Amino acid sequence: MAQRRPALLIAALATVLAACTTAPAAPVQLAEGGPKLTTAMEGQLAPDGTPIQCRSIDRTGTRFAIKECKSEAAWEELDAILAASAKEQTDKFQRLNTGCSTQGNCP
Repeated sequence: MAQRRPALLIAALATVLAACTTAPAAPVQLAEGGPKLTTAMEGQLAPDGTPIQCRSIDRTGTRFAIKECKSEAAWEELDAILAASAKEQTDKFQRLNTGCSTQGNCP
């Protein structure tokens, strides 16, 4: 029994070490059906000719951010969409919370 313990310990350690090996970064798609970009490709040129940039994206519900890589043109497009959405939501909030609707004297 005493000799089985070291063998079991070595087997357990080997299993733990095998599970801890670093896996390559999961590819992130540029767009639906587009080429998959990974963090290893950062700085290289994307198919559209712009350099690939990676950003850390915070996720709701976890402290761990994900790293997402896109071409510079794709990031600019996403930033424009997010800015337009934020402006639209702010305008909607201000319209609903000002004027006669908050004072109760609407005609």
